[in-house]
Amino acid sequence: MNFDSLHKFNVGPSDADKVVYVIPASRLLEPEEMERLLEVYRPLMKGLDRIAAATYFCNQFANVGLALQYAISVLGRSIDLSLNNISVQLFAQEGKSGIAYKLDRWSAQAAPIGLAEHRSWLEDVYAGFYGGTVKPLYESVSNVSGIDIGQLWGLLPTRFNFMTEQWMLAAANERERAAIADDYSFLVKELPASVFGRVINPFDVIIRWVEDLKDPCKQLRMKNSCCQYYRTEGGYYCYTCPRIKESEREERRLQARAAVAVSP
Repeated sequence: MNFDSLHKFNVGPSDADKVVYVIPASRLLEPEEMERLLEVYRPLMKGLDRIAAATYFCNQFANVGLALQYAISVLGRSIDLSLNNISVQLFAQEGKSGIAYKLDRWSAQAAPIGLAEHRSWLEDVYAGFYGGTVKPLYESVSNVSGIDIGQLWGLLPTRFNFMTEQWMLAAANERERAAIADDYSFLVKELPASVFGRVINPFDVIIRWVEDLKDPCKQLRMKNSCCQYYRTEGGYYCYTCPRIKESEREERRLQARAAVAVSP
């Protein structure tokens, strides 16, 4: 197993640099421990309130899911991402902060070759992670912060749709591209909503597109859920935020394109 390939997601068997706070992920199911984490994280990510810290934490935790998706489709492995195997590490260096996830023990399982066996394995791996790791963690965040848990689940498809597209573009051959697409399609279309504790699978969303801010010939995906950037110091609603009106998006486009037109 190539540990280095997962470092891009801040997931691995080693400690992060400049760690300022660390806690076993399983402890975050305790309300007082989740509160403590969010209070430590909030000033690091320059949040104005607990909701901002909660949303950013869950958005960052998407990296763990992306690491699993990458391991499944590109490396042909599942990895142990149970709460009992993850230590959450907040780090801060050179004015920037982030979250790393140390795996206390390394356990990987090769994907089976047969189609039926692979699909059964996928369901078990996905259900174990989203039902056993993400669901209880997001429920704890929601209970402590007061943010609707649907908003937290809604953060995931934005990241996953973009990243799986990038992996497919970088794939060495059609077989790799097909594996990435098929494994993600199973997550989106075939994993029962009950795994997430939701009525609808939160990954199964309609992708909405908007014109690029500066280039009318390009399209950008709208976010499925607000990232709460406006609740951070100096923050505002993102151009692709679902909360802003199309009239405001149009105004931003006009301003950005006017600025491009007059720039030297």
